[in-house]
Amino acid sequence: MAEGNLKKRGNIGVIIVVVLVLAAAFFLSNSLVTTNKSGYYQVKQAAVTGTMSVRNKPGMYAKLFGDITDYQISDMYYFSKYDSEGGSGFEAAPIKVRFNDGGTAEISGSIKYRLSLIEDTQLKLHSDFKSYEAVKQDLVRQVVTEALMQTATLMKAEESYSSRRSEFTSLAEEQVKLGIFETESEEIKTSDADNNEFIERYVKLKVASNGSRVIRKDSPFVRYQIEVLQFVIKDIDFDQTIDSLIAKKKEAEQQRVVAKANAERAKQDAITAEEQGKAKVAEAKAIENVEKIKEVTQAQKRFEVAEFELKRAQQEAEAKLVLARAEAEKNRLLVSAGLAPEAKAQIDKETAIGVAAELAKIKFPEMMIIGGGSDNALNPFDAVGLESFLKIQKEFSESK
Repeated sequence: MAEGNLKKRGNIGVIIVVVLVLAAAFFLSNSLVTTNKSGYYQVKQAAVTGTMSVRNKPGMYAKLFGDITDYQISDMYYFSKYDSEGGSGFEAAPIKVRFNDGGTAEISGSIKYRLSLIEDTQLKLHSDFKSYEAVKQDLVRQVVTEALMQTATLMKAEESYSSRRSEFTSLAEEQVKLGIFETESEEIKTSDADNNEFIERYVKLKVASNGSRVIRKDSPFVRYQIEVLQFVIKDIDFDQTIDSLIAKKKEAEQQRVVAKANAERAKQDAITAEEQGKAKVAEAKAIENVEKIKEVTQAQKRFEVAEFELKRAQQEAEAKLVLARAEAEKNRLLVSAGLAPEAKAQIDKETAIGVAAELAKIKFPEMMIIGGGSDNALNPFDAVGLESFLKIQKEFSESK
């Protein structure tokens, strides 16, 4: 009986030992093993020897009470009033800069980067910064801040807002990647509207003999082989003074655009009015030419009618004159044949009366116009020579 109890107590002891071992293993599991997630790498410092090692592949690894530090391989760092999740904090704070005209601004943006996967570089980065959070705040943020501040000294606040905005972003990104560029100043004499001279100092990048920019300080990104995947400047929030100047310039620019548009519109209106005037002049000339053609045509028609009437009157007068001459010749023959003077006088009278009667039958136009004007009007009797005819007839009769 006693022997059975001893055996039973032994089994209980084994169970207790197993439970204790399992409990210890459970509580100590975080110190014994660790898991490296995808997209990260781990730097391990051994518990006893202090040996440093790096695990770049995802999976479970023995920790054995060593010190493990996780690093995110690729990440986005925001420097703005609000981070990607809409919260606020030190990481999201904008970066304040001062331009060479004294204006200040808070710059918001982001940078996407990738850490090196070369073990020696990873160990160097860990040795210098000890944690990933320190890499973000003491390395990434500081490099971006220095690059933005140096870039701001190269231009005026107004230029970074308008004409040199893209250049500002490009120069800042280059200095993040390569390092801080060497600069030099230049003095230029200028004068204002009142011919007052003053000196302006310009800061520009120093260029080497081969045309490349001189780097005064290498970027830590080069030292730790950190790759810049994306660099964005989202907003430049200027101080109140600069905002006021920009607003005034914008208003002046808008007024200039409106004035230019009005001037162009006035120019087009003037051109339109001129063309309309030309069209009206051309129309008036066309109407005048039509009236002129009508008048010339009517005058030509009247001239042709008058010319026709004159020819017809001449022909009729000639016909009557032939008849009168025939009658006169007949009477002359009768007188020659021995008619008495009384008979001759009677015949002359009758001849004259006959000629006059025949002439009275001819219808002449009251006035005939030869040519194109009233100064060329003629008496129809003068035109056909009737007066001369009567004189001849009288002389003819007297001679008999």
